[in-house]
Amino acid sequence: MKINLVKALLLSSAIFAGLPVLAQQSATTVSSKIDVLCIQSAIDTRDTTLANMVSDWSSSTKNALEARRDALKGSWSISDYKTRRLAQRKAWSDYRKVLRSANTTKTKERSRTWKKFEHDRRQCEGAYSPEMTTGSTYDAHL
Repeated sequence: MKINLVKALLLSSAIFAGLPVLAQQSATTVSSKIDVLCIQSAIDTRDTTLANMVSDWSSSTKNALEARRDALKGSWSISDYKTRRLAQRKAWSDYRKVLRSANTTKTKERSRTWKKFEHDRRQCEGAYSPEMTTGSTYDAHL
């Protein structure tokens, strides 16, 4: 009985020792089938689009902040309280509208970009990595 247990342990250790070699061989075979230029192009398109999206959002937000600042500063030169409050409310309302629009546009563009990337990635032979699907969660806060 002990002899059978020893033989089983020796056989299993020999199998486990050979697994890394087999894993390296299969990884080499798979990696040779990856369309590298295709996936690099898809990544470049995705990240360039996301960078432009952030730039556009930042510019819109900056312009909205500057317009709000100028409107609020100008409202304080109005002597009538009710008229001043209306001007201040309008400044905040206009700011909120521009910000909401910029955020909506940014969210839609980010989602569209990741969907396009997923489509483009599927066209590339052998280009799959868990990073490809979880990466969009990192960009959720852009």
